[in-house]
Amino acid sequence: MLLYALTIFVSAFLLFQVEPVIAKIILPWFGGSAAVWTTCLLFFQMVLLLGYLYAHAVVAYLKPRVQMVVHGGLLLASAVALPIYPSLAWKPSGAEEPTFAILKLLMLSVGLPYFLLSTTGPLLQAWYARRFKGAMPYRLYALSNAGSMLALISYPVLFEPFLGVRRQAVGWSIAYGAFVLLCGFTAVRSGNGAVVDHLEQAADGERPGVRQYALWLLLPACASVLLLAITNHLSQNVAAIPFLWVLPLAIYLLTFILCFEGSGWYRRNPYLQLLAVALASMAVVDGVDATGAVPIKILVPLFAMGLYTCCMVCHGELARLKPHPKYLTHFYLMISAGGALGGLLVGFVAPRVFPALYELQIGLGLCAVLTLVVLAGDDEYAWFRQLLPPPQLLAAAAVAAMGGVAAYGFRGELMAAGNVAMHAFQKNWEPPDGFMTTVVLAALAIGSLILLAAMRGAQARRELAGMTVELLALVLIGYLGFQLRGLTAGYRVAERNFYGSLKVRDNGPATDFDATRALTHGTINHGEQFLNPARRDLPTTYYGPNTGVGVAIREKGKTKAIRVGVIGLGTGTLAAYGRAGDYFRFYEINPLVLGIARTQFTFLGDCKAKLDVAMGDARLSLENETAHGIDEHFDVLAVDAFSSDSIPVHLLTREAVQVYLKHLNPDGVLAVHISNRYLDLQPVVAGLAKSSGRLARVVDTDDDESQDVFGATWVLLADPRYGLGPEEERASGDIQSQRKVALWTDDYSNLFQILR
Repeated sequence: MLLYALTIFVSAFLLFQVEPVIAKIILPWFGGSAAVWTTCLLFFQMVLLLGYLYAHAVVAYLKPRVQMVVHGGLLLASAVALPIYPSLAWKPSGAEEPTFAILKLLMLSVGLPYFLLSTTGPLLQAWYARRFKGAMPYRLYALSNAGSMLALISYPVLFEPFLGVRRQAVGWSIAYGAFVLLCGFTAVRSGNGAVVDHLEQAADGERPGVRQYALWLLLPACASVLLLAITNHLSQNVAAIPFLWVLPLAIYLLTFILCFEGSGWYRRNPYLQLLAVALASMAVVDGVDATGAVPIKILVPLFAMGLYTCCMVCHGELARLKPHPKYLTHFYLMISAGGALGGLLVGFVAPRVFPALYELQIGLGLCAVLTLVVLAGDDEYAWFRQLLPPPQLLAAAAVAAMGGVAAYGFRGELMAAGNVAMHAFQKNWEPPDGFMTTVVLAALAIGSLILLAAMRGAQARRELAGMTVELLALVLIGYLGFQLRGLTAGYRVAERNFYGSLKVRDNGPATDFDATRALTHGTINHGEQFLNPARRDLPTTYYGPNTGVGVAIREKGKTKAIRVGVIGLGTGTLAAYGRAGDYFRFYEINPLVLGIARTQFTFLGDCKAKLDVAMGDARLSLENETAHGIDEHFDVLAVDAFSSDSIPVHLLTREAVQVYLKHLNPDGVLAVHISNRYLDLQPVVAGLAKSSGRLARVVDTDDDESQDVFGATWVLLADPRYGLGPEEERASGDIQSQRKVALWTDDYSNLFQILR
């Protein structure tokens, strides 16, 4: 038992330790996008499925000694892939479709080792069950998940803060070599040990039915969808950092451990009640956070606890459906297929099908419906037997979702009806904040109640408990439909791809003096333009005349035509500073942004300067220009490539600054935009300035609503031999942050240290 336990634990630790390691290595190669992690998870889940398929086939069709030889041979072959640090020759050129490029890179670098690690759990558990006469191996499954969680928890605490990514990769490769020897020894012992025909030992096991197989697939799929959807939500709006990758995945694995350890920790009472609270809380907070109003200290813990509760229910109900060891590999195969299905839906299908981030609402609704479907087939509590059959329940959920979508179009009428109703009780009544939500929920509750009463007929009065639970679920689903419609309603453009969700909206008619058109990425405004023709060429938002970048461009342009580089296009607002004789060059990785900037905004078209847009990751583009002997001679280079509040770390490292300086004139200014709700980037930029021998000054400005200018924080870096201009000096101050942060390099960075 000890040998099997040790081998499974080590394999699980390495399996999940390699995920953040390789993801962090390739993150800068694909623009630092939060979707890199989602795509990595998709790859890992798909390979995990292949590993479980392999384990199932080996156990089902090969004799024990042949299993030993085949698996041992593959273990030795996988050592060829070591060390796992990907070759720099595999860096993308920028023209590739990022999802497929990431999948290809991962297959080449860690594919075979990861595949062999993924086979270890189910294969060794099957060997254990065979050798020890059909013994129940589910505690080994819990141990496997414990090893996985230890790997994830230890990474941001013990490995990331102290080791660069190259050392992490080398250390992991050495540990994998030791695992090959350990697993090979275990395979030999299993192949040569006394064998009992496990099929005969399990002959009395009950054969799972179609419903059981379906739930083995759907329950882990639902948990996987929620894992990835919540990770997406946090990563795109906070930062694409290992901590926010690891936290949801660790919670996900913790629930597996708790549910499969011994008799399991999952109890329907109180987890079903907690599930109702968790689903409602996440739905409400997601609606509020559409405005970016929820602090990180509330957002992260709330979604973490919500994910924990949902996964405990999904995995707890899954554990209740465990089969006899005869069907062990069937069970694990379906669990893996469910996880891969969830990953495929969120990581591959959603960005190509949905115009906005719909998967969180879909995941929450799916969890509510699936839970009722599971309970409807049980008789533990009397109200379980009162639930509608699954086909009727699914039909009711579909009607509720469509009702919620339709309710969004009648918001005004519902609000008016709510006001009339309240005035009947209180003459001087004024609607409070959030009254719209209350009215919508009330309307959905009335509609759902009528629907359920119609479906039940005369049985309604005798089934009040079950009907009440269904009512709560339908109101939640209706509200999620209402939210889902609101994600794109009223927008001129709503598009989505690998790099995130982009929306364009007009805030008033073009005849209004102050009317604007805005571009948002996630919850963050990425630029606005006045619709009034007389004002449309004014620089707005974070780029007003008195902001750091505005001051730098105006100062350099006082005596000559200038060359300006901008990392991050957005709406193209900085092109408003372009004059005849100037040259502006934008670097943009997201093709959707370029299309929107050209078709929805006029900054680029109205620019009087010569203007180019280089597509692809900005740093890779600048490196390629250097490799081809091109020096851009920028007078100002603005770094402003941050998506939502998430930042691409590879643009703020020592090596990145060295690339920028190669394209700056000796007296040029590097302007770095560091406005961020969640991260204090001042000490990071201070360290970069010190390492590159540059002086650094902060320009911090306030809102100016009359000019549609937002408060913004820019840091200006310049060669101390030339310094900054008089206006730049007057507008700027010293960096104020007292945090001590180690220098960021391509090999080392730690955003956890600078969380606000």
